[in-house]
Amino acid sequence: MTHKPEPNWIALEHFLREGIASTEYADPREELGCAPDAEDRDVARELVRSAATYDIEEIGTESLNPEAARHPSVRPPPEGAADPSFLGRLSASGTGRISVEQIDDIPTILAVLRAGSRKQRRAALERLGERLQERRAVSNEAVRAATQTIGELRDVELGYELARLRSELPGAPGRKARSEDERWRRLAAETQEGVRAFWDGQSQVEPIHVLPGDERALLLMRTPELPAMVLHHINAIIEGNDGCVPRESRVGLLASLRHATDTRLVPALVAVIESERGELLAEAAWVLGGIDDPRAHPALVERFERSIGSEERVALAGALGMHGDCRGLPEVRSLLQEGHPSSILHALEAMESLGSSENSELVVRFLDHADIVIAIQAVRTLARISDGRVLDALSERYNVTTVPALRAAIEDALSAIAARMELRGEEVAEIDWSEVGNKPVRRKGSRDSLPAIVFGWRDYFMGRMWLVLGRINWAVARFESAAARRAGWAVPLIGIGMAFARGEQYALALPAFRRAIELDRPRIERNPILVRAMAKSFLHRAEQVEREGRNDIARGLVGEVLTLDLRRAPGTVRFELKRKHDVLRKEEHDDVHSAA
Repeated sequence: MTHKPEPNWIALEHFLREGIASTEYADPREELGCAPDAEDRDVARELVRSAATYDIEEIGTESLNPEAARHPSVRPPPEGAADPSFLGRLSASGTGRISVEQIDDIPTILAVLRAGSRKQRRAALERLGERLQERRAVSNEAVRAATQTIGELRDVELGYELARLRSELPGAPGRKARSEDERWRRLAAETQEGVRAFWDGQSQVEPIHVLPGDERALLLMRTPELPAMVLHHINAIIEGNDGCVPRESRVGLLASLRHATDTRLVPALVAVIESERGELLAEAAWVLGGIDDPRAHPALVERFERSIGSEERVALAGALGMHGDCRGLPEVRSLLQEGHPSSILHALEAMESLGSSENSELVVRFLDHADIVIAIQAVRTLARISDGRVLDALSERYNVTTVPALRAAIEDALSAIAARMELRGEEVAEIDWSEVGNKPVRRKGSRDSLPAIVFGWRDYFMGRMWLVLGRINWAVARFESAAARRAGWAVPLIGIGMAFARGEQYALALPAFRRAIELDRPRIERNPILVRAMAKSFLHRAEQVEREGRNDIARGLVGEVLTLDLRRAPGTVRFELKRKHDVLRKEEHDDVHSAA
């Protein structure tokens, strides 16, 4: 076995100071142990890396007590009432008396997956994958229930873990997940080449910022698998060391990393937490709160103690709640009681990790809020608090609302609360969906005549034929003719929307999708292919008009699609729609505030 020669540090320092192409030229490849034909950029990277290693060895390291290293002004977290239930004592790792790693019962793991905290749900998903590999020790019924749950779970916070687990499933779900995996790998490889060209000076375009929103969300969903070069690039943007990316793009990147779990991001995030203010600090806090790393909690605590901005403190309080520190709960409760429009949404988000059954009555007040986004966030917060006493309030709101997105959020919340009641040993609330809520009202009117049905189908199939032949205009004309023959028939309109969406003509796809939704909304919401195309059309059209400076129109498009039931749309699309809505909402608030 050949060992790398010990570098001559004096020579390396000379190379760093004078450059390798000075008048007294010397080749550092031999000193660095590089191949004779290594490229100059690789030699430069190895030179800097070796010099940094030498400096660290010269400085030396010493273990520090984290408690002793804290600033004297940092207060210990207040003593709170501990949850004595099974879920309250359940540890995500093997550090506690009861941990997710020790659970063998599949139904219990599935219940934790629905009702636990973010860390508990991640651990439950990992444990579920381990149990599914032990096929001989698991009943067929349990395997079917687990497989069905994994296929139907649409939790954006678990996007990375779900992608890994679904790729191991048999059948169509596994093939679809592996196809998505191949798409991600191609995207990661293209991004890596873009990053290399950016830092080598061959391109002035920052490769991540120019990606469409859903592709950027897909890329960053799996940060632990990204190459080191791409991670270094992301860290440079987060810290502002790239030299060209504006502050708004840094905020957008951090928002896209909201559910990242890669510990390689921690140093850059801590640097932002320690030195920045405002929205950039808030977004960095949300990301750092979701990463399980011992460096995260002390940094969040120290910044919380010396922060004064309301937006900053709410984000830091929510991030601390993800680490089990509820010192910011009184402040978040106070903001919710005051009900200031600019702070309600973020306070409800923070209450997801801070709240307990004592706070459920306060959150219930926002179920009837005029802003549907706030009402949906209140439902999500109640789902995480999972207090059985709010079942009646949720069911009542479900019965009266006509907003599909709110109804979908309430369905998920009711299931999460039922799972938590099961884990607490309480009587599980059986939900009869045939009686809860409004049934779809069928349109009344005269039935289509037989000739209308026959000629309608004829025009529709001819439209499909022209579509296969690539004659989009002729196909659309036939679809329009089919729709005109039968009132209330949404299928031809869906065909028009899908044709334009595949051709990336999103401005033309929107009218067709809107007409189809008006006639038969459940058909689109329950079909993963249709709801994906529809949601992406709204998203990409919003991005187009936003680039033209027409933010009001973009805000309206995103708000419109978020009122629909998007649970069957890809998690990356749903995540990017919500992120885009938050950005546009923030810009609107800033414009109003500056005008006043």
